[in-house]
Amino acid sequence: MKISRRKLLLRAALFGPPTAFGYGSVIEKNWIDVNHVDIPLAPHHRQLHGLRIALMSDFHHDEFGDDELIRRAVDHINAEQVDVVMLAGDYISNHVPAMESLCAEFANLRASKGVFSIIGNHDRWHYDDSIPKMFEESGVRLLVNEAADFGGFAVGGADSCWGGNPHLPTIEAQLPKDMPILLGWHEPDTFDYYKNPQYVLQMSGHTHGGQVCAPVYGPILLPSYGRNYPFGHYQQGTRNLYVTRGIGTMDVPTRFLCRPEVAILRLVDQTVSLPDER
Repeated sequence: MKISRRKLLLRAALFGPPTAFGYGSVIEKNWIDVNHVDIPLAPHHRQLHGLRIALMSDFHHDEFGDDELIRRAVDHINAEQVDVVMLAGDYISNHVPAMESLCAEFANLRASKGVFSIIGNHDRWHYDDSIPKMFEESGVRLLVNEAADFGGFAVGGADSCWGGNPHLPTIEAQLPKDMPILLGWHEPDTFDYYKNPQYVLQMSGHTHGGQVCAPVYGPILLPSYGRNYPFGHYQQGTRNLYVTRGIGTMDVPTRFLCRPEVAILRLVDQTVSLPDER
């Protein structure tokens, strides 16, 4: 059996010190971080002030998926009473049927304006017609170069750039000119591919935050299209990017210094005060 370089590095980092592997696989892998982040708005987008989005990504449910972990993440999101939920891809690594139990948990998500999903690179590599069907049956709207128009803003979703065919002009053509767009795009380095200020916020995953991080150094290994923006909030002019560390694991069933994350993003006009909900 051929073992990837990624898997070899992760195994070397974790199986060397047994205590680190035990902590990472038993404790940290299951220790959800509900991370509240304020995203600053440009003055001309102040109509979005107070909008709240839950972001979750990188489930890889066919490798080391845990229905109970997803159930707890869903409960955390529902307790936040958000406006939008964005599921940012990589629901599986290789085997699409594993999405069935995952989508059964997604069916319990609640958001005032809807639950949306986009395609990750692993989903694209193994894509078949059962994927959109499972999302539809669970009440999740899959966006592939599409947008949902809510009047004052839109939620858009781009196809994966690693194996897919993303096309932002197709999204823009569906909307009034200059309408602010909240964009789901699985791979974060795509943030460098456009400059249109119409995209207020890009929401990405893909990197797992490194999944295994070294003290001080940070992520040991990052994937293609995920090396410029490993995790967290980034800003270029009026555009924002948030990269979640993801919820699942891949290659080895562990996380180290990189807890699974449910991100709660609140759009904020910085000239107006909002109560601190953290």
